[in-house]
Amino acid sequence: DDDRDVGNLWLRSDLLDHFNAVHIRHRQIADDQVRLLGPRHHQSLFAILGNLHLDFLKSGWLTDTNTALNSLGIAAVWQMSGFCMAMFLAGLRGIPEELREAARVDGANEWQLFWRITFPLLRPITLSAVIILGHISLKIFDLVYVMTFGGPGYATDMPSLYMWIATFQQFLYARGAAIAIVLLLMVAILIVPYLVWNLRGETEQ
Repeated sequence: DDDRDVGNLWLRSDLLDHFNAVHIRHRQIADDQVRLLGPRHHQSLFAILGNLHLDFLKSGWLTDTNTALNSLGIAAVWQMSGFCMAMFLAGLRGIPEELREAARVDGANEWQLFWRITFPLLRPITLSAVIILGHISLKIFDLVYVMTFGGPGYATDMPSLYMWIATFQQFLYARGAAIAIVLLLMVAILIVPYLVWNLRGETEQ
């Protein structure tokens, strides 16, 4: 139990560092490659890649139309991985240890424990993570705004960013409201079935 508590404490502190590092490093990369506010971090990053003999990675990841969207996707995966880790950690802590012990008594190995006990009990957490990440991806704004602002060109333009530009820069309030309603309907298509399924499961229990 003490080892388990120490491991959970380490993981929670690591998740906190992860959330902080995501926003700091993404802002530095965006400043260096897109806003050109200073080459210091950009040069140091490329120096590390050169020392690792990864010269083929020395490119304008956020300024090339062929790689900007992929780079943004990598940053989004990095950003949300800590959130998913926290969800699955909570799910793992909710699985009774008695189930694992009973399965071990019946002769199950660790692989069978995972596929027959742990993984099925984590299916609600997995579904929740998929639903949450799906609606977050539909209305993503912060990473696009900080890293590329929809560029280069329209390579990383997103509906939420277009809504912000139409409303607060072009002062086209009707267009911005229309985009917001469309985004709301798209998110509702994902969220409402999940809520109905969840409420139905609670009622059956």
